[in-house]
Amino acid sequence: MKNTIYLLSALLLTSSNLYAQVDNSKSELPKAQVSMLGSFHFSNPGLDTIKTKQMDVSTQESQAYLERLTTKIGEQFTPTQVLLECARNEQGKIDKEYAEYLQGNFTLPINESYQIGFRVAKKANAKSVTCFDEREVQWQAEGMMKVMPENAPVQKRFEMQIKEFTDMSNKMHSSLSLQQILVKYNDPKLNRKNKSLYITTNEVGAGSGFEGADASASWWHRNFRMYANVQKAAQPGEKVLVIAGQGHTSILNDFLNDDQDRDAVDINLYL
Repeated sequence: MKNTIYLLSALLLTSSNLYAQVDNSKSELPKAQVSMLGSFHFSNPGLDTIKTKQMDVSTQESQAYLERLTTKIGEQFTPTQVLLECARNEQGKIDKEYAEYLQGNFTLPINESYQIGFRVAKKANAKSVTCFDEREVQWQAEGMMKVMPENAPVQKRFEMQIKEFTDMSNKMHSSLSLQQILVKYNDPKLNRKNKSLYITTNEVGAGSGFEGADASASWWHRNFRMYANVQKAAQPGEKVLVIAGQGHTSILNDFLNDDQDRDAVDINLYL
């Protein structure tokens, strides 16, 4: 009986040691590194709130810069995964296109997911390109727009901000290089300016229907879901490049900076 007890004790101790070794091996992995690249939509479908003119990124100058940029990110940051702003139900299509691209049988469309994402993934030998967008929740602004005329000062400030953004963007696209534009789109000052739109309208309906607050919350809701997809990909040991519109990355960067389990890598190091 004593021998049996000793044997069971030895087995339990061995199992505990093995579990501890496995657990320690997990904890020894470094935190995931995540870098957010904010962009304008190279092929703008007109879905953004702020409608602007777009530069032609197919020019020789822009294509040469995209080659340099993607080589720098691919070789210096070396992401293990690249996340793209596409719907998750498009993953099968993206997988097929990326496989064809690796074989030299796919021409990159004028879209930042392809022009930057596919190029970086190939140069870094990343294990995947993944759609991380979340479109079940959208910016629900209908109620806010309906009651905004009841608060004329807010409506005026909002319209002035929209015009300022539109004029600024049009000026950038008509006078700056692609490199200069991407530097602007990843400037923390512009990120704050982008988010300020939602703070301006947040007070619409305050004390009654809270239509402004609900609209702002819906936009953060979508971005929280998108960041959940980032977290799912960015597990210990991973290096993840996230490519999305600047309206998203201005918020996603805040989440990343508050995330104690992941380290932020400044994309401006490579621009």
